[in-house]
Amino acid sequence: MATPRPIRSMDPYAQAFWAYTQKKEFRLQQCSECNKFRWPPGPSCDNCLSDQCEWTLMKGRGTVLSWTTFHRAYFPEYPAPHTSIVLELDEGPLFVSYPVGIDAAQLREGMVLTLHWTDGEDKFGQYHLPMFGPVAA
Repeated sequence: MATPRPIRSMDPYAQAFWAYTQKKEFRLQQCSECNKFRWPPGPSCDNCLSDQCEWTLMKGRGTVLSWTTFHRAYFPEYPAPHTSIVLELDEGPLFVSYPVGIDAAQLREGMVLTLHWTDGEDKFGQYHLPMFGPVAA
């Protein structure tokens, strides 16, 4: 059974991202002109203004840059304490996610984490949420 999550923002660009996650594919927009990644996804590249892009499959590895633990509940689906992390993906873009399989006290700057999937559900239906945790042994 999927875990209830806060309602996702949904526009045509987000819909494409979530459609890929249905197949457990972690893809981000990449500009077809200058190769810069666009995250969050949008209509044009913030580097060269091109509207041409591809959805590139990510390796699913990232380096921890920062994290924070919220001691106040902002969403009933995320009871306090709740930790969020910022990763630099191997391909370069920054990605905000949640740690899985690791306690917040164990997080360290420069730590390499890999993609894990968890099931989620909101008013748009069931989906797979990309989360990051320790590299499998």
